[in-house]
Amino acid sequence: MESIVISLGGSIISTDGLNLNFMENFARELQGFGGDYRFGIVVGGGSLARSYINDLRKYGVNDNILDEIGINATRMNALALSSFFADSNSKIPVTVNDAAELARIYRFTIMGGTEPGHTTDTVSTLLAERINARIMINATSVDGVYTDDPKKVKGARKIPSLTYDEAINLALSKSVGAGPNVFMDLTALNIAKRSRIRLYVTKGTDLSEYRRIITTGSTSGSIIG
Repeated sequence: MESIVISLGGSIISTDGLNLNFMENFARELQGFGGDYRFGIVVGGGSLARSYINDLRKYGVNDNILDEIGINATRMNALALSSFFADSNSKIPVTVNDAAELARIYRFTIMGGTEPGHTTDTVSTLLAERINARIMINATSVDGVYTDDPKKVKGARKIPSLTYDEAINLALSKSVGAGPNVFMDLTALNIAKRSRIRLYVTKGTDLSEYRRIITTGSTSGSIIG
């Protein structure tokens, strides 16, 4: 059975509220694959996390506590998503090892964050490494890796494919300065590099992308590896 990990950005499933229509269709799309595949899905915090964090930061709440709040938001989103899958865990794991054990039982293992300082992407690459997944799909609000933030820079150019080192160098260059917007964090990229996990960065709301990536290895987004 082939293992596939999806890092599902919180902004995909949680904006002003839960994007229930997407969650239902996302589950239907993945359940349409046969039993030859098992999936690990790591869910971000989205607007649920941001609303708590932004409000509490105004009152000087320290970053470690804010991280813990964000992690709990990801687990709430993960539990909500799991309710749309027939063969999935109903208890959300709190470590990658716990998720790997559940992946022996369920075809769909859904989780959120694990500990402060670990992003959704880092948890996803760690899970991919742990369950020997050869690909990880980074489902984001942007349709690939760009030379600059396409939401802010008009001339930003999509990069169809990058080596691990090219991606690491690009992430490094975009991590400098206030309020950086990076397509994937450096820890996740380095984990992918050491275990040769092929990364696909794509627009998560485009359901056809999941099937295209899994069945053909191609994407309208970007490939790292």
